[in-house]
Parts: sequence; C-alpha cells; structure tokens
Amino acid sequence: MAELSNENAFNNWSLANLQKINVQELYTRQRQSLRPWFEFFNTAKFKTPKNVATGTKRLVANIEHYQTNYVIVIIILSIYCVITTPSLLFVLLAMAAGCYVVNVKNREKQLVLMGRQIPLTQQYVAVLCLCIPLLVMVGAGAAIFWILGASVFVIALHAIFHQSPNQDAFGLQLEEV
Repeated sequence: MAELSNENAFNNWSLANLQKINVQELYTRQRQSLRPWFEFFNTAKFKTPKNVATGTKRLVANIEHYQTNYVIVIIILSIYCVITTPSLLFVLLAMAAGCYVVNVKNREKQLVLMGRQIPLTQQYVAVLCLCIPLLVMVGAGAAIFWILGASVFVIALHAIFHQSPNQDAFGLQLEEV
C-alpha cells in the first residue's frame, strides 16, 4: 500500500502535471497535509531507534508524514538566516525595490531603449543580474549552504528520533525480525 502511495506521489509531480498545476490547488493540498504542531513536537514520542534499519524506516515515514511541517521549518530557518545577516537583507530588499520600480514604471509606459521596446520579463532579469554581484559579495552562497545544512540536520534529527505514525498503529510490524 505504501509503495502505491509513493508511486502516485511521483506521478503527481510529472512535468505534464506541473505545467497544469494551479498555485491555489497546491497551497490547498499542502495546507491539508499540515500535521498539528503539538503532534510534531510531542516529546513523549522521541525515542532512540533500536538499529539503523529502524532509524531509516522512521526517517522515510516521518519525511512523508510531516512533509509540510518540514517545509515550514525550512522557511523559518531561511527567514532567520536573512534577518540575522543585515547585508543580505539589505540586498534582498534592494532587489525587491528594483522589481517594484520596474513594475510601477511599466504601468505608466513601456520602457523603450534605442527605439526598441524592452519586455517586462527582460527588465526583471536585468534587475536580478545587476544584483548577482551584490549577492556574491554579501555571502548569499554561504547563507544558502547554511540553510541547507541546518535544515537537513534539524529535519534528520526529528525524523530519526520521532516515532513514526505507522509505528504507533502497527506496533511490532516495523521491527526487524
């Protein structure tokens, strides 16, 4: 049964389905799969796995079960990283301000450069390209790797030590024989 649900999950994320996906539908689906935070942080369910196989099964089961909660953890760590790095925050705000200015200027009149009309998407790309050197200078790459490392560490710790929901329902069925 679990193999069937994994197979369906992978089929939902095919390229054809991603092109047809509606953002509102994706948000609704993720919102419905959000698990209660008291269940996520229930300290009574944190137990050391008996062996590596049990830890691996917990990891896979918990990542599937708490997927949306883990995405929120990643978002919180990202916000923390940006807020605690003032130079990165400043550059990201400058990028947002540049995109806002492009948007406001194009409402009034389309930008014309040397007799050629510049599309809105190319103007956004120009703003982003101008900000790339600034992002490199303020250490955006280090911030990305910090977010990645911290997220993997926190999620792996939670997923390995938190007893999976299937373990509660089926008891000894998940243990190695």
